[in-house]
Amino acid sequence: MPPTATLGLTSYRQSNNVKSVLLLAAFPLLLLVLLGVIFFVFDLFIDGARGSYHPDAFELFSLPSVLGTRSAPIVMGIAAVWLLIGYFFNDAIIHMATGAKPVTREAQPQLYNLLENLCISRGLKMPRLYIIDTDEMNAYASGIDDKSYAVTVTRGLLDALDGPELEAVLAHELTHIVDRDTRLLIVTIVFTGMISFLAQMLWRSIRIVAFTGGRSRKSGGAVIILVIIAAVAMVIGYLLALVLRFALSRRRELQADAGSVALTKNPDALISALLKISKNPFVQHVPSEVRQMFIENPDSGFDFGGLFATHPPIAQRIRILEQLGGHVPEEPTAPAQPAAAAPGNASPWA
Repeated sequence: MPPTATLGLTSYRQSNNVKSVLLLAAFPLLLLVLLGVIFFVFDLFIDGARGSYHPDAFELFSLPSVLGTRSAPIVMGIAAVWLLIGYFFNDAIIHMATGAKPVTREAQPQLYNLLENLCISRGLKMPRLYIIDTDEMNAYASGIDDKSYAVTVTRGLLDALDGPELEAVLAHELTHIVDRDTRLLIVTIVFTGMISFLAQMLWRSIRIVAFTGGRSRKSGGAVIILVIIAAVAMVIGYLLALVLRFALSRRRELQADAGSVALTKNPDALISALLKISKNPFVQHVPSEVRQMFIENPDSGFDFGGLFATHPPIAQRIRILEQLGGHVPEEPTAPAQPAAAAPGNASPWA
């Protein structure tokens, strides 16, 4: 079977659309559970402060009751507001987090013309262009519709790549837009941000219950049980948020690489660009939630052997690009150096 057959794009785009809908449906339910546990913790704390805290408090403030009657309207309201914020302000939030600034054709004619030509070849509306003023080399696409779609590159990337390499990176990011990767990533970033916020609130509520008023001999055991239950709920909620964030298929980068090759017919240029980017891709000031949108993200935290990694290894991507007809650049011939020259300047292609 040809390598390109394994990278089928149509079913992948449909899958992304389905995942976006499922995330929209699952998010309020996850919020409901986390917020319900938070209310449960605070209810026990408040009653303990009033002197009515006792071991059978779990019966008085049963979690199903809290989840079913008290929290639902609040959670639905929070989810709706958060969704509206994400929809109308996602581009401003993302660019504010990265420090990206808009760029015009006059300021960057080569960059602008390369992207415009790629869009014309696919019959696409031109996304907006942004630049991050940093020496690191990276790029990302963002947005959820034609009004917010954008492609952002770093200043270091512009300085390091030649024309064909830059075109290959732009084609990669444009493929993310076409494949609806950007929409799915925006939804996930907005939702996991809220879940992480609620998990932190829950941890603070645990500390209040465990280390402040309402602790008596009668209630001491209940407090311990409560802390354990709340801690488990917090961990589960946070892990679910991680699953939502990292369960995004790492295949999206392979798909975008294949899309770049389809657009430019130049896998060699993308291979060369990825090798250069891999030398200095880490943009420190960008939050980890946003770095997963980059063409390369070397910092996936505790990825447990790649389980939670947001990107496939560069070496794997290059192997696939070689299957698509690409070639790794030959190691450039190094000029003769004195025998006493300091070691350590490894080849950029090593």
